[in-house]
Amino acid sequence: MSAHTAAVFFSLDCVLVRGGSLSRTLEERLGLSGPLSLHETAETDAARWAGVSETALHTQLTRLPLLPGVAETTHWCWGNGLVPVISSLTWAPIGAHLADRFGVHSYFGCSLETADGRFTGKVGDWPVLTDEGEFARWRADELGVPPQDCAAVGACSADGALFDSVGLGIAFNTSPHSSTRATTSVRGDDLRAVIPALKHLTATGV
Repeated sequence: MSAHTAAVFFSLDCVLVRGGSLSRTLEERLGLSGPLSLHETAETDAARWAGVSETALHTQLTRLPLLPGVAETTHWCWGNGLVPVISSLTWAPIGAHLADRFGVHSYFGCSLETADGRFTGKVGDWPVLTDEGEFARWRADELGVPPQDCAAVGACSADGALFDSVGLGIAFNTSPHSSTRATTSVRGDDLRAVIPALKHLTATGV
């Protein structure tokens, strides 16, 4: 019997001020060149990271303009029987940094190989996942909670598969077009704006 009520899957982009792609913003700050191609050819995309130090990555991550209320929202989740999880198709070191920084249970991303504190430009041992919904179902099963009892907070049209995999999809600061597959839409300048919607998981279920 699981001690958790449900899981809440947060896409990376929902914590970025003014929206946009967190991964793209980060890569621009790191000076990575070339088109983002992770979803199509991970090997080609990984090559762009060759020589970038892990220290530089963490430094730029701490400088990103993130929304207030992220840590408070994950803390609220834990206090109400909800397991906060980062769901992302980007590189694992990004999710790992944010998970550790904000007290998130776990994350998913594609692994980048490292040597002597720098990325080698090669894909690591973890598999490349091309469907956030697949990850959400797998993680929910691991936690012992039905996916239909879980929620997802997303910020772009690419989160449609994530919304489809759970019972409560919360589109956060998205356009009407990007929220068509979500259950509800929320806008705000603080991530805590999604908490009233998440209360449905702890009160009446989804």
